[in-house]
This record gives sequence, structure tokens and C-alpha cells, in this order.
Amino acid sequence: MNNFDKSARLSLTNHSLHARLRFCALAALVALCGCGEWWLRITEVSGAVRIDGVPAKGVRLVFEPVDRSIPRAMALTGDEGRYRLGRQGSADKVGAAAGKYVIRVMSDSESANAVAIPAEYNTKSSLQVDVIPGKTNVFDVDVKTKK
Repeated sequence: MNNFDKSARLSLTNHSLHARLRFCALAALVALCGCGEWWLRITEVSGAVRIDGVPAKGVRLVFEPVDRSIPRAMALTGDEGRYRLGRQGSADKVGAAAGKYVIRVMSDSESANAVAIPAEYNTKSSLQVDVIPGKTNVFDVDVKTKK
């Protein structure tokens, strides 16, 4: 076997190895995208929280997804009790993935004026909403502490 044959065979072997690596990388990318398509369906979600009819400032909302493969979304209400959801993580991740969520309302424990939120709006919440892509998703929450 001459040197030309050896270099041609080596070149062919390297080409095959590169082709296999490219195929594996592409397959991994497709698999990852297929499993986490929630990021393609991010939708803005907003609303207001009232406690006994009064706008609730400084109340935390957690939108807990029923489908655990998508991230939860959270918000803190402003002066007028209004909120705009962001996904867990960086504050610039506005919106929530499309899907079904349980809403949990939590009081600001550091505030002297914090209102105790009943368990039916928090740990035992049955408040469920569907975040629908391409639609206006406004969910107002009316917490009743007085029976």
C-alpha cells in the first residue's frame, strides 16, 4: 500500500467520523427541542388580585403548572393589585408557557400589614386556569378572608 492509499483511507475515515458526529449532534438537538417545546408557546399573562374587594399590594402569585415539564411562573402585585407574570429565573423572562396552571396566592410575610391568605387560595388551592397562546390571558383573583 502506498502513501497515497493511506492518506485517502485516513481522509475517508475522518470524513465518516465527522459525518457521524454531525448526525449525533443534530439528533440530540432535535430530541431536546422535541421535549421542551413549551418555550415556543410563551404568552403574556396579567391580572389583578383583590383581598375582600380591596386591591392587594405586595402579594405573590405562583402559577404552578399541571404539566411538570414546563416552568412555573410568578409575579408580585403592584400598588393597584395588578401583576404581570414572569417565568421562574431571570426577571426579564416575561410570560408563561401555554398550559393548565394552579394559582397559589401568598401574602408578603415581611409586611407588617400582611393579610393571612386562606389555604384554599394557597396550599390547598383549586384555582385553575388555562393559559392559551395567541389570546389575551387576564386572570383576576378575588381572595375572600371573611366568611
